[in-house]
Amino acid sequence: MADEMVRKAQRLYNATYAGISGMPTLEENGRTSWDVMFALTRALQYELGISPQSNNFGPATLAALQSKFPVIDRGSGSANINRLVQSALYCKGYDGGDIDGVYGGRVATAVGRLKRDMGVADAFPGDGVTPKVFKALLTMDAYVATDGGSDAVRSIQQWLNGRHVNRRNFFIVPCDGHFSRDVQKALVFAVQYQLGMSDDVATGAFGPATKEGLKKNTLTVGSSGPFVQLFSAAMIFNRRSGVSFSDAFTSELSTAVRGFQEFVKLPATGAGDFPTWASLLVSCGDNTRRGTAFDCVTEITPARADALREAGYLVAGRYLTNAPDSTFDKKIQPGELEVIATKGLRVFPIYQTYGGSASYFNENQGIADAQAAYDAARGYGFKSDTWIYFAVDFDVLDHQVTDNVIPHFRGINRKVTELGGRYRIGVYGPRNACSRVAAAGFATAAFVADMSTGFSGNLGCPMPEKWAFDQIATVSVGGGDGKIEIDNNIASGLDMGQNEFDTTGVR
Repeated sequence: MADEMVRKAQRLYNATYAGISGMPTLEENGRTSWDVMFALTRALQYELGISPQSNNFGPATLAALQSKFPVIDRGSGSANINRLVQSALYCKGYDGGDIDGVYGGRVATAVGRLKRDMGVADAFPGDGVTPKVFKALLTMDAYVATDGGSDAVRSIQQWLNGRHVNRRNFFIVPCDGHFSRDVQKALVFAVQYQLGMSDDVATGAFGPATKEGLKKNTLTVGSSGPFVQLFSAAMIFNRRSGVSFSDAFTSELSTAVRGFQEFVKLPATGAGDFPTWASLLVSCGDNTRRGTAFDCVTEITPARADALREAGYLVAGRYLTNAPDSTFDKKIQPGELEVIATKGLRVFPIYQTYGGSASYFNENQGIADAQAAYDAARGYGFKSDTWIYFAVDFDVLDHQVTDNVIPHFRGINRKVTELGGRYRIGVYGPRNACSRVAAAGFATAAFVADMSTGFSGNLGCPMPEKWAFDQIATVSVGGGDGKIEIDNNIASGLDMGQNEFDTTGVR
């Protein structure tokens, strides 16, 4: 729906910056979008004398703003700077006055409300716009609860902002009640600050120093303080029920922790120990833990099977086919399934040809993939009710899940049903893709690509409820003829794979 004040902001922007190199023309449609925010960012850079302009509100923009306008309020700021503040306020749903370049009472009141919604009113007192508030204004982030948002999550987002916004590399996160990649990074920053890291050391990444610090901060019933707040926040972000945001590690929190540990297949101690911190803060968790499942692109020979069994592995993920016209031979080899069964291993099938970009995924391709996977699985002798994991092997964005991946799995589901429903549908991919495909009803088990910790579909996304395998690290097993490189997977027990086949297979 069009907003006439947003339309006015677009019109004023076009009139002010028409013909200036690097300044795009906005469609005057009355709708807030990233195009509008990028244009306002460029306009701010122009007003600050930054050239060339870019869509990124980066360190140079922040430093120039801090130098020239450390606070924009009734006593400072140029008319054009004030108009940008007023325009951005309307784009965020706040009253920006008449967009007349005057920082009046209506603007001051709106800014005060905005900072309260952000949780930074105490950190940035008064009714002025500081550089970090301005940076947050020029995003599409929301600072009020949006559809499906949690009040508990929103209160933690506000707490994080208020507590840490004056740290150099901490920027205001959304306060919309939704866990997201920016919120996850903010939580890791907060953990690092609590560990005593300086602004030169804290990065927001779950690195070696963070791991070592958390190993010294195990929480048990009776523990209290900021670490408990951070731990309980992480539990809430990971959608664990029965958890309150608190600085006290209660028996109720311990019970909830035990449930989470059982869910992700950690020892159920009820304590906030390092493996639990890791599973809450990063998708791969403690990637040094050894799983009982694995996947590989290499044939499992008798010597390799022996090495894998000796290392504690029980279930293998292997590929049904090769990519057409590829010289890379990753599929199950003749006699390999017999070796797997004879050596006491089990196997689950994976279907992937390309699947490395959004353009591959659509409903018709899903139908074709389902047929190809069905034919290959039958040829190898996989029995009825075997899960086949169809791969989404790239950093798929949420809109691509909507536009490409879900239609693709709709096609898979349709074809599998037409073929008599012999096989079950699984999905391999980042957490968000796995969860959304399952929620759409198109997959009943997930093989989660969690070792890709930087994927947007893993950052800020809880573990899918119906996960079968959790891929956390690439490791080497065995030596000599038995040496093999595998992806180490944690198994939930949902899918135990197969060790008996309808034929001996000829592939």
